[in-house]
Amino acid sequence: MISTINIKNIGIIDSLSIDLNKGFNVLTGETGAGKTLIIDSLSIISGGRFSKEMIRKGENYSYVEACIYMPESEISVDGNIIVSREIYENGRNSCKINGRLVTVSELKEFMKNIIDIHRSTR
Repeated sequence: MISTINIKNIGIIDSLSIDLNKGFNVLTGETGAGKTLIIDSLSIISGGRFSKEMIRKGENYSYVEACIYMPESEISVDGNIIVSREIYENGRNSCKINGRLVTVSELKEFMKNIIDIHRSTR
C-alpha cells in the first residue's frame, strides 16, 4: 500500500506531499486542480512514459517519490520501501528503490503488482 507520495515540478505542481490513509481510493476536485497530474505521477513512479513537457516551467527536473508499506517484502526497512524517480529536461532518468539505482525496466517490474492505473475514456 502506498502511504505517501511526494511530487515536485510536474505541471502546475511545485511541491506536493500526499498522505494516503488506509482505505483511501478516491481523488476529487475542481477542473484544473491537478488530479490528472497526481495520476500521471503515479504512472511515472510505476515506470511509465514521461514527456519533458511535463516538467514545471522554469525548472530543469521533476521528481516523484512513493513510500510503500510492504512489511512482508525482504527489501523493506521497518516495513517500508522508498521508490523514487527523477527526470531531467535533457531526458535523463534516475530511478531508485530504497536508495539503490535501478533501471526504468527494473522499476516497472517492481511496481507492476503495486500500482494498476485504469483510465476512463469518457
